[in-house]
Amino acid sequence: MINDLAPLFGFTFIFSIMALIRLGITFLRAIFSNPPKQFEMGDKETIIYGLFMTYIITYLIYLI
Repeated sequence: MINDLAPLFGFTFIFSIMALIRLGITFLRAIFSNPPKQFEMGDKETIIYGLFMTYIITYLIYLI
């Protein structure tokens, strides 16, 4: 059963990494813009990115 879901888990892992890379790029753009602008993130975004980070950590621990 778990082996059948492996591609889904892998896709979710890649999607989570891509979302966090996008967050990092957005953060860096906010810092290096001229003039620097405040980096704003809403409550829903904070929860979603937190879940992405949690999933990545869990996935990596599962692989070990």
